[in-house]
Amino acid sequence: MLAVLDRRWPGAARRLRPHPIVELASWPEIRVRLVEEQLGESGCAVSGSYHPELTPPTLLIGRSLSHRRRAFTALHELGHHLQQTDVALGERTFEAANPLLFQEKACDAFAAAVLLSSLARPCSAQDVVSAYFSSAASREACCVWASRHIRGTVALLDASGKVLFASHQGFSASALVRSALRSRSAVSDATGDAAWCDGYLIVVLRVASSA
Repeated sequence: MLAVLDRRWPGAARRLRPHPIVELASWPEIRVRLVEEQLGESGCAVSGSYHPELTPPTLLIGRSLSHRRRAFTALHELGHHLQQTDVALGERTFEAANPLLFQEKACDAFAAAVLLSSLARPCSAQDVVSAYFSSAASREACCVWASRHIRGTVALLDASGKVLFASHQGFSASALVRSALRSRSAVSDATGDAAWCDGYLIVVLRVASSA
């Protein structure tokens, strides 16, 4: 997806990184509209959507989102535009066992890569926190990005311990997580580390190396 982006709009990733919506608004091939959030079929708020049937194709972004979430959502929807207008990308999505899930995960990864690809590869929870404060990316975008580089599980929790994102299914509170939630401070042990980020907890659980 990054290669298709650069082929169509050379240097676009660099220009999109600081202010994606401002940059996209200057593209005549795409329209960006900020709208009130709508309820989806599940009753959950829909923060963004892609509409190829409009002229030009239009990205709808939830107005009420934080500027970081709006940036991530705009790039996610741009990812759908690339998927639906490039034959090779379209074929790749339908080769997946679950095409819809594959599309969503690919667009998340694309958005995170655009926002964070200029940063050094993360190794720890504190690296993810640093990425958040040195970029326009949301906390979840930083976790998505980190999960592609760290061998293990990356998770984002709120202050109550509710899991908002986990790169692998089956994530549950470990002793490290419970210690961080209890102490409200950064902790580390042999399994990984956890660090606080603007009231949210980022956890990195590394895969133990084999003997």
